[in-house]
Amino acid sequence: MSRDRLVRAIDAVDTAREATTDGEIGERLAQLVSHLESQADRDSTPALGTLDRVQTKLRDIEDETSDPTVEDALADARQHILSFLGTLDDRGMKQH
Repeated sequence: MSRDRLVRAIDAVDTAREATTDGEIGERLAQLVSHLESQADRDSTPALGTLDRVQTKLRDIEDETSDPTVEDALADARQHILSFLGTLDDRGMKQH
């Protein structure tokens, strides 16, 4: 499985973090970068629940900001995460 898409998502969130002038949003984005990095570095399949929560938080921040640079970067990040999830068989779930 390719984690390249998660790395692209990390880069996009970091771009948004650097572009924002809102300190609170910057801190929230830094936390999301950390969450994504921990998932990309895992030896096992990234935790799908964590990625879903990150997606939701990115969408929330995207809705809160009026900066088009931040909005575009967050939309890109969400798309990269969705693309990564699409590479997983059964979204990483195993049938028991």
